[in-house]
This record gives sequence, C-alpha cells and structure tokens, in this order.
Amino acid sequence: MSWLSSFMHPERGYAAGQGQLDQYYNQGQGYQQPYNDMGQQAGQGLNTAMGRLLDPAALQNEWSQGYEMSPQAQQTQELAKQQGLSAMSAQGVMGSTPALQAMQAGESQIGLNDRQNYLDNLMQKYQAGVGIGENMYGIGANSAGQMGQRADQMGQNSAQMQYGQQNAPGSLFGNLMGAGVGLAGSALGGPIGGAMGAKLGQMMGASQPGSYNPGGMSAYGGR
Repeated sequence: MSWLSSFMHPERGYAAGQGQLDQYYNQGQGYQQPYNDMGQQAGQGLNTAMGRLLDPAALQNEWSQGYEMSPQAQQTQELAKQQGLSAMSAQGVMGSTPALQAMQAGESQIGLNDRQNYLDNLMQKYQAGVGIGENMYGIGANSAGQMGQRADQMGQNSAQMQYGQQNAPGSLFGNLMGAGVGLAGSALGGPIGGAMGAKLGQMMGASQPGSYNPGGMSAYGGR
C-alpha cells in the first residue's frame, strides 16, 4: 500500500489490522481445539460412568455375568479337597457328614473369594479409567476457558477496529476541510483572516465522526 493510498484510504489500515487479528486468533484457537474436543469426549464418558456408579447393584450384576472361576482358584479347590480327604482318612472319619460339610464350605469360600477378587479387580480398572477421564476433562475445560477468553478479547479488539474503520473516512474529510479553510482564511488577509479560517476549520473537523476537540481550542491556543 503506497503512502498516497494510505493517506486517502485510512480505513484500509484498520482492515489490514483486522486481517492480522483474524489470522493469529484462528491459529491460536486451532492449537487449543483438539484439547477442547478431548475434554468434551471425556465429559460424556464421565457422565456415563457416574450414572453406572450410582447404581452399584446393577453394575455388580452386570460384571458377575461375565465371571468365570480362575484356574488358580480351581487348583486351590482341588488341593483343599485332597487335603481334606487325607485329613478325614487319617482321623478315621471318612464319610462323616460334619467333615464333608466342612470340606465343602472351604471349597465354596475359595470360589467366593475368587469371585470377589474378580469384581475388585474390575472396579480398580474402572476407577483408573475414570481418573484418566477426569484428567482429560480438566485439560479440556482449561482449554475451553482459554478459548473463551481469547474470543472475548478478539471481540473487543475487532469492535475497536470496526469503529476506527467506519470513522476513518470522516476524520480524513474533516482534517482536509479544516486545512483547506485555514489556508483560505490566510489568503483573505493577515492574521485575523488566518485565525478565523483555522477556527472554522476546527469546527468543521470536529463535526465529523471520530473527531474530538476538547474545549474548542483554536490554532493559536485561545478559546
């Protein structure tokens, strides 16, 4: 943009400034958007997890349907059975109802412990997943907050740019008219004509949008 074009079209500078604002704003928001998306996805998962944890009985029933006794528990049961039979044989109580009941109770307890370990293990993994989701959600929420602050600041900056762009042609016209009237007043003769011309020029310049003339000061400092 040449100096003459810049002088005759001051609003173009505001438009160029807005273009720079848009470029870096979009670039910054683009960096943050993946984290924002990640946080939103994590938030959906956390809502689902919270709903399931608020109904622990249903969650336990769901997990119990997939339970199968572990090979370790099966081996432990078999070992306990053999040890129980050996003990009953050594004591001469083979076939005794109380002894058989005690042995069966031991086997059942091994199965119950295995099932509880299965559920506890699932819960630990579930909670670990929830913890990861919370971290992701926190990162996303922080990113969204930064994006919101940038958007607010961008709105303020863009409003100032738009205001300046709209008022730039009027301000230029007022300045040019003021200068022209001042020269014309000087040409009319002497300092009186020059002062009158400058005063009239200031009044015309102040009437244009975007101009500001506190106190109506003249070119010579008088009021």
